[in-house]
Amino acid sequence: MVTNLPAEAKAKWLKYMDAKTTEEKIKALQEFLSAVPKHKGTENLVYWARRRLAELKEEAELEKRKSSSVGKGIQFFIEKEGAGQVVLLGDNDLKNKLMRELTNVKTDPKDMPVPGMMQYKDVKIQLINTPQLIFNARSLIGKIVGLAKNADELLLVVKDQQMFNNLKSFLESNGIISRKPSGRVIIDRSRYGNSGIRIVNLGKLINTNEDEVRKYLESFGIKNAIVKIIGEVTLDDIEREVFETSIYKPCVVVSEEPFIANGFTVVKWGEWDKLKEEVFKGLDVIRVYTKEPGEKPSSEPLVIKRGATVIDVAKKLHNELAEQFKYARVWGKSVKFPGQKVGAYHVLEDGDIIEIHTT
Repeated sequence: MVTNLPAEAKAKWLKYMDAKTTEEKIKALQEFLSAVPKHKGTENLVYWARRRLAELKEEAELEKRKSSSVGKGIQFFIEKEGAGQVVLLGDNDLKNKLMRELTNVKTDPKDMPVPGMMQYKDVKIQLINTPQLIFNARSLIGKIVGLAKNADELLLVVKDQQMFNNLKSFLESNGIISRKPSGRVIIDRSRYGNSGIRIVNLGKLINTNEDEVRKYLESFGIKNAIVKIIGEVTLDDIEREVFETSIYKPCVVVSEEPFIANGFTVVKWGEWDKLKEEVFKGLDVIRVYTKEPGEKPSSEPLVIKRGATVIDVAKKLHNELAEQFKYARVWGKSVKFPGQKVGAYHVLEDGDIIEIHTT
């Protein structure tokens, strides 16, 4: 059921969404909590906001320590590279073996986390090996959860089903949903112009409609955004995306002892080609090849999220391409014939070739 918040609380939340620095987020979240009415209907939201506030305060303290001792200690933030960032969780020995098998990391690391690049066809995927989970070490657990939340995908490296069940419960208790939901929502507020809320419906709205979605977002002061609906989505799902109370992370499991887990892909240890393929599929990305008029397509793909449109590609390439976009020609699965002329919101598919024309 959608939480009924007063206008003041919604405005405070929008301020939090727009905050750039950790300190700004802390202040905005404190103001939001002071404006939220405390009753049964807001219990979960208040609980999440308080937990997020505690995480932000810990991040702020860590930033202070880092600034006073630059270069000292283990850094838990790793910049993303390649087609996506995949964080490994699970058995420590198995994770180390997997990193040696799949990436350019060939020795057991002394410090964690450690990044490595895995090659899959014509793209590279970043794998991050994490420290062993010590459940009574709150500071360490918070940092590992932060890595997992920032990742594009999780790779659970386990010995058996019991270890998998324990990891799954750990993730859920920390606001990470690893089982694929029936649908998902992407709200992109970083767009050009003032053309309102545009809904790109790639699935189905359940017990609501596009007008209600627009009104709900506008009640938070969100006036311009692209909202992508993938799969079956309710207004509650829209709310969860707005408040970020739980995060879905696609998850692949690799296990020494094979087992069946409904809603999860489980790969047997040693089936490396299959594992690479499943990891790439789990990232939910596509490869798009750009070309100039009269020229051959680029040999290296541009990796973008599945459901991305032509204008998303233009933005990723250069701001001016998006601002001066006129039309595009596309070759591939998403069009009826090679070189078809399409508009800005044409949805692309894996392997498409795109040629952008500007004014």
